[in-house]
Amino acid sequence: MAIRVLRRKVIIREYDFKVIRDRALGIGIYADNMSLYDRASWMPLNQDTLEKLKLVEVLKGKTNILTEVPTDLQHPRLLVYQLRDYMYDDRYYKWEATIDEEGYLCVQARKNTPKTRLGWGVFEKDIESRI
Repeated sequence: MAIRVLRRKVIIREYDFKVIRDRALGIGIYADNMSLYDRASWMPLNQDTLEKLKLVEVLKGKTNILTEVPTDLQHPRLLVYQLRDYMYDDRYYKWEATIDEEGYLCVQARKNTPKTRLGWGVFEKDIESRI
């Protein structure tokens, strides 16, 4: 039997990732439940990360929004809107998008809430396959 990796990739807020990761992996108060995924990783989005993701997609020979979107962060709101198909939550692209002092892409729901970094969340599950 061959081991295949089922992978789900989404753009998700750092805060949401921590909650979803615990649920998906069965960590903490969710330890009694079966784990849905085996691994989870999160990488914050900045210009360097976007360029790497674009390069990987180009080298794979894929044509999608990641290969066409500009990687400069001059217009963060437009960038978030263009990447809306990859968003974990549809509300992200309706919120205020900015770049923080460290160069990371952030969203803010309201003026009285903190800015939260957006990142590339990858959830993986190993599945046995006969093929």
